[in-house]
Amino acid sequence: MASIDFGDGQRLELEETTDALSLALAAGGARLELRFRAALAVEAPARSYRIAATADVSRLSQQNRQMLCRLEGAYPVTPTLRGAEVRLVGYVSAEQLRVIDELRAASGDFWLNLTFDVSTVSGTPPELIARTGDSFLVVRSATWGEQTQRIAAASFIDVLVPMPQNAEMVGAVTRLNEARQLLLDGKYDPALGEARKALEPVRAAMRTVYQSGKAKTDAHQRLLDERFAMMVEDLFSLLSGAAHDDPVTQDFTYSREDAVTLIASTAGIVKRHIARLN
Repeated sequence: MASIDFGDGQRLELEETTDALSLALAAGGARLELRFRAALAVEAPARSYRIAATADVSRLSQQNRQMLCRLEGAYPVTPTLRGAEVRLVGYVSAEQLRVIDELRAASGDFWLNLTFDVSTVSGTPPELIARTGDSFLVVRSATWGEQTQRIAAASFIDVLVPMPQNAEMVGAVTRLNEARQLLLDGKYDPALGEARKALEPVRAAMRTVYQSGKAKTDAHQRLLDERFAMMVEDLFSLLSGAAHDDPVTQDFTYSREDAVTLIASTAGIVKRHIARLN
């Protein structure tokens, strides 16, 4: 809870409601809404307040806080001792949603750290008074998961790949970013060509040509490394169809859905390999 003293006998208290957080689908991300109860700490003449906030996201320890979004109230509120509802709305991009998912995977629950900006007009002649206050909201992993499921039906899987130290893998991640941008621009074949280039250093490091060549004929008898090698080689073959026009591949046509599937699969393989290097 945030308690904000205006120094003129009025103190405003902001406390989250039981269902404080919700997400809704938005273009390229999600609409984030936080709900609070704003109440006067002591009885005082009624006046309106404009309330906004800046939200940071962090683990429960508040380490490595990262800016998330700006939240704005749609209209001023006039709280009383009994309180009034405040709805603050902001925008969270698809990239930020992926970062939060990575945070949840590492620590489960997380914090939204809030810095409130509250302003009102008081006195004669009227004077603008502005104050700030801090609070935090513990977001349970299950709660966030339920909210993201609501918007998942209209989205597609995208994999967050960290920037590695290895120079070859830096190039692979750069290629993936270029592939993703080409995909967004509707250039599917060039996007798949960049994904193929991103896969090449992983393919070499994993020696997938050798591993797949010596793999058992019976797929059910293959070891884990052999199965991943076969997957990488099959993925490389699919991506190569967009890069080459030979008698077999010249009539290949890749849809957006095909490109999303193959680029996300490549990102997953690259991410797995980077994790194994660390």
